[in-house]
Amino acid sequence: MKTKNTLTILIFSTIAAMAAIGLFVFFFSVIKNKNQNISTTLVILQDKLIQKQNAEIFAEKVNEIRLLQDSINSHFVDPDKIDTFVDSLEEIGGVTGASVSVNSIEASDATKNAISFNVLVKGTFSQVMKTITYLENIPYQVNVIKVYLNKDIKEKKETDITAVKIPDTSTWQADITFSILSTS
Repeated sequence: MKTKNTLTILIFSTIAAMAAIGLFVFFFSVIKNKNQNISTTLVILQDKLIQKQNAEIFAEKVNEIRLLQDSINSHFVDPDKIDTFVDSLEEIGGVTGASVSVNSIEASDATKNAISFNVLVKGTFSQVMKTITYLENIPYQVNVIKVYLNKDIKEKKETDITAVKIPDTSTWQADITFSILSTS
């Protein structure tokens, strides 16, 4: 009986050991598969995060480029919006106190990407000089070609024959020709 008992215990122990080994192998393979799935998921998640960061960086760069392009384009006159630019030139007179009028606009083929303007400025010497300075410093690429500055002398008529004619020196005028780069 002792041998029977020992044999039963041996068989039971062997079956229990095999079941434990089988259970261990089963759990080991399940854990291995779970680790593999988690690793794959983490790699995919990291790729998605990198793609998201790259998309954000790309969007920032696009905005920077757009702002830079707007900044660069602000230094050029768009030929389609030349009337707005001419209005802004004539409004300079309101700032400086001089009378500003645009006499001519020329966009010739010889000067590609440049538009030539001829502007007449009238006012006191100080007003005319302020206007010239203002025109030189507008936020465009200005190339001043020529400036003619002269005094418009008007004589006062006196009723007395012996009176000397006194010139009125308050009116000056400038004829300014300059070119500005255009976008086309």
